[in-house]
Amino acid sequence: MQLLVNKDIRRFFWVVLTALILLLISGLIFSQLIVHDFKARMLAHDYKVAGYLLEHGANPSDVAAVFAAEKTAPQLSSGKALLQALGYKGDINNRLLSDANMLLSRYQLIIMLFIAILGTTILTAFFFYFKHRQRVIEKANISINAFMGGDTSARIDSEEEGDLSKLFASINTMATSLDAHIRTQEQIREFLKGTISDISHQLKTPLTALRMYNEIITEENANPEAVKKYSVQTAIALERMEILIQNLLKIAKLDAGTITLNKKKENIGVLIQKIIYGFETRTAQEQKKLTIKGPENIMLYCDGDWLTEAIGNLVKNALDHTGTGGKVEITWKETPAVTRIIINDNGKGIHPEDIHHIFKRFYRSRFSQDTQGIGLGLPIIEAHNGTITVESTPEKGSEFTLDFLKLTNL
Repeated sequence: MQLLVNKDIRRFFWVVLTALILLLISGLIFSQLIVHDFKARMLAHDYKVAGYLLEHGANPSDVAAVFAAEKTAPQLSSGKALLQALGYKGDINNRLLSDANMLLSRYQLIIMLFIAILGTTILTAFFFYFKHRQRVIEKANISINAFMGGDTSARIDSEEEGDLSKLFASINTMATSLDAHIRTQEQIREFLKGTISDISHQLKTPLTALRMYNEIITEENANPEAVKKYSVQTAIALERMEILIQNLLKIAKLDAGTITLNKKKENIGVLIQKIIYGFETRTAQEQKKLTIKGPENIMLYCDGDWLTEAIGNLVKNALDHTGTGGKVEITWKETPAVTRIIINDNGKGIHPEDIHHIFKRFYRSRFSQDTQGIGLGLPIIEAHNGTITVESTPEKGSEFTLDFLKLTNL
């Protein structure tokens, strides 16, 4: 019965069933006509026999008895023997029996006519059914060819019922999946193109510096002071390149979604303390102050390594924009809804035109001569389902606020 779900098959089934019902009704009517015709011809034959007997002097009562009286077995045998002797047998030629021959010819013609009508009806039903199916398949083939030709929005019309429509719906689903895959691949290509461009652009400056330092060292190889000075500059440039490449690779992994965060409950105070240790030497050399403040028992469900990377990146930027004697403060607290981390500095601040762009990759402000930021913090915070906001006043400082919802550990 599942075949009847298909609208075309169901329509074809009803056409054939209707034809068979009409044929059955016609057969019943035809059988009645045969019986009526046969009875009429049998009576006509009997009328002729009775008339013949009467014409040749037979007694009317005897003639009536021939047709009306009950016949006995001996009478059947004697009559059969007489007529068979005259050639009236089962294998007698139909042409010798005019009535039988006419009856046979007539109904052979009628049966052939009925068979022709039935065959024509069924063949017509088959023709229109398969013509419709062919038209649907050709239309689907046009859509498939359009999709293969680059029109990824092409789909097959599958609004009707039936197995063919189910097949078309599955093809449409596959086309949608392929379209999404194609778009993903295009995004990956664009991402790789952009990443390669970023890497090339970012490495250009230190590579140019290294080339220049190498030329100076080569030309001044007899001058130990110059060699020492530019060897130090070379080491600084190489360190910058190493940091830059590492950060670019981290960004590439985050954007490509190839990093799986290993989240677990972490003590925020411990994570912040690790960050402070990493900047102790720098703050001492630059005569800057880095302080922390917050409860010791606040826990956050996160990947400790990546989160310290993001917060450390923000602290580094704060130190970069804070002059000698400046102050950077990290505080954290917990509310019923969020766990909040705040990074505050009293540095140069951010120009109002730059506020909405500072998290863009490699953004350089026209109001600052500093090198552009790598843009590593935001994607890590977002990977932890967190948000980051900033408030800043030029020449007074900036405040970055990180909020992590306390909804679930999943």
